[in-house]
Amino acid sequence: MPTDPRPPQQRIADQMAPTRRQLTQEGLSRSQRREIADRIHNLNEQARRFGA
Repeated sequence: MPTDPRPPQQRIADQMAPTRRQLTQEGLSRSQRREIADRIHNLNEQARRFGA
């Protein structure tokens, strides 16, 4: 199984940008917005643990 050569901070940053863009889309339901906001929160927590 190939491993991802990017450091954890880069993987988190690479996930954060599209997730934040997704949150700004029109027509999202309240539950969809909550799921995306939870994902952002989880990514921020991971970033804090890795010191990003």
